[in-house]
Amino acid sequence: MDTGIDKAKLLRYKALMVKHLSDPAKLRLAVVVATVSLAVGAGYMPLAGRIERDRMRLRATKSRLGSIREVESLRRAVGAYRPRLGKGSDTNEWVQYILGGLRASNVKLRDMESKKPRKVGPYQTVTLSLEVAGTYAKLKGFVEWLEASDRLLRVDAVRIEKRPGNLLMKVVVLGLIGKNASTS
Repeated sequence: MDTGIDKAKLLRYKALMVKHLSDPAKLRLAVVVATVSLAVGAGYMPLAGRIERDRMRLRATKSRLGSIREVESLRRAVGAYRPRLGKGSDTNEWVQYILGGLRASNVKLRDMESKKPRKVGPYQTVTLSLEVAGTYAKLKGFVEWLEASDRLLRVDAVRIEKRPGNLLMKVVVLGLIGKNASTS
């Protein structure tokens, strides 16, 4: 059976090893090199895979932590606006709120129309179209009351018409309500 190994070469390598390893300093060096190679092969190589897996888990954990911090930051930001939504906000509650402002401003409500709430992010908007009559000072007071309101609202449109004896103002007000509120 021929293994393909040259026996003369093999015997030369064996004689060369015996010659060099018979020297104690060279033998020590060979043993140290073999021991270090064995330690790297048996110890570090399996640990390298575990180290890489742990690094990937650490990156994923840091990413989750960043997301958690971002959500907490958004919750704090939303918490600052929550008192301005009103308690149990719904369309009827907004109508009552606006009617209270009309009474305080001493203007007369001629017409009010409510549109179906629309979804805007985690909230809904209530759209109220008002037609009120009064003097310029009273209408101005009502608009100032809307602007200084503690609620999250926006005056979307204002149109003023002159009528005999007073002014007629048509105003569109948009307000925010929580998404769990009723839409009646």
